[in-house]
Amino acid sequence: MSRFRTTILRAPLILCLALPGLAQAATYCVRNHTELQQALTAAAASPGDDEIRIREGVYTTFNGTFTYTAQTTGWLFIVGGYYTVDGNDCAQMRMDASRTILDGAGQNQVLRITLLPPAGTTTSARLGVMNLSIANGYGDSATFVRGGGVDMSSFSDGYTELWLENVIVAASKGYFGGGANLYAKNGLARIANSLFDDNQAPTTAYGHASITVVSTLENLAHPVVIANSSFVRGRCAGNGTRGCGVGVGLPAGVHLDVLNSLFFDNAISDLNIEGMANIGLGNGSASADSSLIGTLSGNLPLTATRALAGDPAFVDATNGNFRLRNDSPFINQALATIPYYPLSMLDLDAKLRTRFDAMDPGPYENQTWDILFVDGFDD
Repeated sequence: MSRFRTTILRAPLILCLALPGLAQAATYCVRNHTELQQALTAAAASPGDDEIRIREGVYTTFNGTFTYTAQTTGWLFIVGGYYTVDGNDCAQMRMDASRTILDGAGQNQVLRITLLPPAGTTTSARLGVMNLSIANGYGDSATFVRGGGVDMSSFSDGYTELWLENVIVAASKGYFGGGANLYAKNGLARIANSLFDDNQAPTTAYGHASITVVSTLENLAHPVVIANSSFVRGRCAGNGTRGCGVGVGLPAGVHLDVLNSLFFDNAISDLNIEGMANIGLGNGSASADSSLIGTLSGNLPLTATRALAGDPAFVDATNGNFRLRNDSPFINQALATIPYYPLSMLDLDAKLRTRFDAMDPGPYENQTWDILFVDGFDD
């Protein structure tokens, strides 16, 4: 039984059912697993920018992995949380990732997004998965399936951005990257405002996520970003010193930024950072700010600023509630001025991301703790 409980694109056309073979930019509204795959197929054939709006509900991979394989470089956003208003499907979106669930039922990789245009392609693209949950994915280790929950891979020579934002990835297994695999031949990868819980790599490492950016734009300051997220209860067999949290591969010219994020209760190590000098690509660099990273592994150092330490004091970690308690020492200990281009102003509960100009680390902002004024009176 499952342990998991429960800038918008310019889009001239909204289709309640994705039509096979459609090859124009569109916004698709899907209501079941069949329509979701039809929309992914149609969007992959489109040379334009597409958005797939998923109505709230559970979408199980009955017929195999939800798959998008494109040879054109149009943008794609897959966004959950939509519902019907006055008979109009996907008329509004609710910011609640737990209400839209893509479920692999412990048998299939849940979502695979692949961009594979002709060699020499220079057009840029952005591929985003937002405001939904990915659960119970299975990537077969025998066939080297990375990202049992979600695999986002761009093999384009053109610059491609990979976004996972406002998502919950839980109870998934895979070969290097049980929860997610993000690979960009040229581009950017970012995980923001998200929760990764109870993901596994049973035969290898990186229970939660494997991230590799081979090259990026010259002078791009933040090609790999992990921000306002939590990675908890990762498990794996281990692979040398590689542990069960997140693994990041960084060649020369590629920098990892970890910001306002919590790594907790991950076996062996929380974060593994490796350069690529051994394959002739040199070594990148990594830094962290206002984050909890207990155990570091790999061959690259991490420059840490305002490092957090100790018990985060989650509400109920045993039962999967990773919000901060009122007595958490981490409340208001995050960096409130975000030095990266746009991150959500709302947390994973759709609450304001800051309170009194202060921010909490992780994907949830505590808005309930009591304020004691200097005169001794409670607010």
